[in-house]
Amino acid sequence: MLKQKRTKVSRHRGSSSHGGGHKKKRRGAGHRGGVGLSGSGARGDQKKSMILRKFGHSYFGKKGFTSIHKKSNKVLSLAYLENNFDKLVEAGVIVQEEKEFVFDSTIFKYDKILGSGVLTKALTIVCNEISDSAKAKVEEDGGKVVVLAASSDSEEPADSSEE
Repeated sequence: MLKQKRTKVSRHRGSSSHGGGHKKKRRGAGHRGGVGLSGSGARGDQKKSMILRKFGHSYFGKKGFTSIHKKSNKVLSLAYLENNFDKLVEAGVIVQEEKEFVFDSTIFKYDKILGSGVLTKALTIVCNEISDSAKAKVEEDGGKVVVLAASSDSEEPADSSEE
C-alpha cells in the first residue's frame, strides 16, 4: 500500500522563505508565474522571437485585474436603430406586425436602450430597461415602449392583510 506523500507546503512550514530562495525574493508576487518573458515553455529562448513576432509583447505576463463586481451592460442607442432601420427590417431584427414595427431587444440580449440620436419612425420597443430620454423620444414619434423586467427597488410588495 502506498504511503501518502506530504505536501510541499507542509514541508516548508517554519522556514522563512518557503522554498523561494531568499526571503525577499517572492514577496508580494502573489500566485503569478514569473516576470518578463516567462512561461514560453521548454527551449523558451528559441521560441521567444517567434512568439514575439507572431503575437507581440502583450503575449506574456498578466495585465491589470478583473473586478468580481463588474456588471457588463449591453446597450443600444436609438441612433443605431434609426441609421440601420432598413437593414434591421430586412434581417428580421425589426419585425413588421400589421401596421407597426416591433423591436424586441431581449431576444438579442440588450440590457438597456439609450436615447442618443433622433428616431423618426413609429416603433414598438420591447426591452428590460430604457432611459427616460429614449422613452420620451419613442412615444413622441407615435411608438410604444414595453418594459418587461421592472426593477425591484421601485416596486413595493402588495400588502395582502388589508381588506
